[in-house]
Amino acid sequence: MKNLLNKALLLMLAIFVSSCLTTEYKEYRFKFNADGSGSGSVKFVNIVSQEDDEKDVSFTDFGEVIDNYLQGNTFEDENPTYVVTNKEIFEENGVLCGRIEFTFSNYADAGFVNFVGCDCAPILYYMGSLSETFSESDGEHLGNEEGKDFPVISWANGTREVYFKTSVQEDLADCHSLLPLYKTWKESQ
Repeated sequence: MKNLLNKALLLMLAIFVSSCLTTEYKEYRFKFNADGSGSGSVKFVNIVSQEDDEKDVSFTDFGEVIDNYLQGNTFEDENPTYVVTNKEIFEENGVLCGRIEFTFSNYADAGFVNFVGCDCAPILYYMGSLSETFSESDGEHLGNEEGKDFPVISWANGTREVYFKTSVQEDLADCHSLLPLYKTWKESQ
């Protein structure tokens, strides 16, 4: 009963508190099997808390990282075609990072377009579904051609591993690092 009450209180708090959690950028990596299934990971680099009405809400946001992402199912709920195999948060180069690893059953489940068994077309990824800005890739960002804003990345047919990076939060002026809270939390574990 106490556990149920705690969950209800957390749900009500989540409804009334808007999150200011963000990350500086994300790195996506995917590996494909011949049948189109595969594995992937998303690395969140420099996880920070944006001020809310000029108030530091980093403590609340760090709680969200732990409760909703690391120990919870927020990523799984937002990405139901992925089977999450590992989640972690860690310090790297003086910032807080997170990584989620997963598997998927076909290209489409991972957001890619490919005609399996056909040498007729490249592998494509449509970035228009992301609220992020293209940064770099080992493929060809088609939006770079002649100033076109076309949110698609292309790789040669038969490519088995792909990488791309996006910017999420470029202006960090009103953001607070979650690294000190992570260090305190890690010491208590």
